[in-house]
Amino acid sequence: MSAEANGGVAPISEHEDIAPYRITAHMEIAFVLRSLAQNNVNLGIYFNAGRDMMLSRVLNVDSKAKQFIIDVGGHAPTNTAIAQADRILFVTALDGVKVQFSVASVVLGKFEGKPAFIIDFPNDLIKLQRREFFRLLTPITNPLTCDITLPNGQKTQLELHDISLGGAGIWLKDEQHTQMQTGIVISNAYFDFAAAGTAKLNIEIRSSHPITMAHGKVRWLAGVRFIDLPRNIETNLQKLLAHLERERKALIG
Repeated sequence: MSAEANGGVAPISEHEDIAPYRITAHMEIAFVLRSLAQNNVNLGIYFNAGRDMMLSRVLNVDSKAKQFIIDVGGHAPTNTAIAQADRILFVTALDGVKVQFSVASVVLGKFEGKPAFIIDFPNDLIKLQRREFFRLLTPITNPLTCDITLPNGQKTQLELHDISLGGAGIWLKDEQHTQMQTGIVISNAYFDFAAAGTAKLNIEIRSSHPITMAHGKVRWLAGVRFIDLPRNIETNLQKLLAHLERERKALIG
């Protein structure tokens, strides 16, 4: 079975720098596993040195016992092979964020009277989310905003067009694009992320280009990069992005 059956989610490349995305706190790991169960997402299980794969789902999470339970497959030899494997890799995606972790072994047991795999929590878990993976438009009716001081000293409040963990697209006013040249760093930009809270961030201007709107008016859109995003702000942004994605899916059905 290919990764395509798992929503196109394949194991993270060995060349990826995953250190900043590694979670080791057991309560955080439990939260991620519980989210997988609540959202009923496909979980890709790679074994036999990655040559074989099976799909499953998280059925239950026991934070106190530091164990989680997943469904067995319909092919008995595959279940046996997984139970005998000395390393099992789990890969999935939750709200656009790639999740990956591995364990040394699983135990074939029962859950609610049916066969299931009982597994100890992994020592760590990777939540990999990059700009190219997950970028969402922000609300139009209640826009997210950013208060900045332009290089000429002018203070202004701007609306966000889109957002990701890497940065944001910001609508400029009038001729402000002449102030927003590529490479300029603006310190202490004050972002209002609505329910996700507020944050003062340093940003770098990465681009600035005109957009012709439907009525013919031209607006300028600046692309900015967040510099050294604090971990607590990243966590809040992940929640915001998940909320925006759920709203998007609800609108498109």
